[in-house]
Amino acid sequence: MEKEEKLKEEAKRISVKEGSFYNVMEGMGVRYITPYALSIGLSNSLIGFLAVFPTLIGNLLRISLNKFYYKNERKKIVLPFVFTQAFFWIPLILVGAAYFFLGLKLVTASILLIACYSVIIIAGVLASPAWTSWMQDLVETNRGEYFSKRNRITGIFLLISMLSAGLILDSFEGKNLFFGFAIIFCIASIGRHISFYFLKKQYEPKAVKDEKAYFSFFKFIKKMPSNNFGRFVIFVSITSFAVAIASPFFSVYMLKELNLSYFAFTIINLSSLISPIIFLPLIGKISDRFGTVRIMKLSGFLIAFVPLLWIFSIYLIKFNPIILVSYLFIIELFSGFVWAAFNLAHSNFIYDAVTKPKIILCFTYFSFLNAVGAFFGGVIGGQILNFTSLSLFGLNGILLVFLISFILRLVPSILIGSKLKEVRPVDKGPLAISFEIRQKFESLFGAISNYSSRPK
Repeated sequence: MEKEEKLKEEAKRISVKEGSFYNVMEGMGVRYITPYALSIGLSNSLIGFLAVFPTLIGNLLRISLNKFYYKNERKKIVLPFVFTQAFFWIPLILVGAAYFFLGLKLVTASILLIACYSVIIIAGVLASPAWTSWMQDLVETNRGEYFSKRNRITGIFLLISMLSAGLILDSFEGKNLFFGFAIIFCIASIGRHISFYFLKKQYEPKAVKDEKAYFSFFKFIKKMPSNNFGRFVIFVSITSFAVAIASPFFSVYMLKELNLSYFAFTIINLSSLISPIIFLPLIGKISDRFGTVRIMKLSGFLIAFVPLLWIFSIYLIKFNPIILVSYLFIIELFSGFVWAAFNLAHSNFIYDAVTKPKIILCFTYFSFLNAVGAFFGGVIGGQILNFTSLSLFGLNGILLVFLISFILRLVPSILIGSKLKEVRPVDKGPLAISFEIRQKFESLFGAISNYSSRPK
């Protein structure tokens, strides 16, 4: 038993290294796919499609592989998908080379870019249920503290990678910009290869398997409204829908509407990584003590205001560019803080709420519905942008998309948030009391809404 615990502790340390180099791929590659697509000439609607389509397809495939996950070792599932991710940055580079230098048509380049990037994202999606189950067995106590520390360290690598990528891109112009993307995508590939190396070294505890734990997706859907985990899935999926209406287009807004440089674009995006590095240890401890649901509800409510704050940036264009960049930097600091809290809380809620034999199945169904919400949100956002004459409250185009996203992000907090319950004992301290007061107001608002909606 003592040997097992030592192996787990060593595996947790390795996981921090693995996650750090995964974030090299994230910071050098995934975070710059939108600028890369824009440089090739993809339309706004295709940008929205690119942001959500691969995840949806990956989750559809994942449901069909449920029994495969149960029958195989988790490490043997994860490693091939991780290697695929690492490799496919090279074909993605070749698509750009063919477009810029060999006369590849835009339509063909767009299709190939979406296909190559989809393989990268789908491979990650297919690996994640087995990886989640693996980590649940490694981290059995104080998950908030461990994952906040892990995310903080890996976040530093993400920050450095994004800053380096922005500086590299800013040193190239015109057609030469492609060479900047080629460099950062090569580094992204190397980062994921190193991540693959650490995963091979990481210890995997013996999985807890129970054939009786299996249940169909349709049974899961049927019971969702009547159980706590089901309501959690609805809450996060609606949030993902509302968020995805705007999220693919913040980069488009900065690069095309505000005409910011790649360096300014990077600085603004980096700010959302700084606040998690500072605050994640505190968020993790609060989550362990006062509960994941309270953190999730409050951060989910605050997430709604991010696109609203972005709208006001339009009034700063006439001022010094430093003022505009500073304002967006502050918004993203706030965004990084609330998203760090929300992501940590909802991830740890899954670990707390689901038993080991069911974790892969429940995570798969949760991720699929989450991806469906994000897919329709991204498609709807892209379609709204296609109606260039559409205007509301003096806002049009991307700003109107931001406003719609703000309104819809409030819906899950108001209608579902108060119905979510903690699944483990938590402290009833002063912070908990503030959460309880907010919950009472939500319940009162819900009761008033229900009364007013009755037939008169």
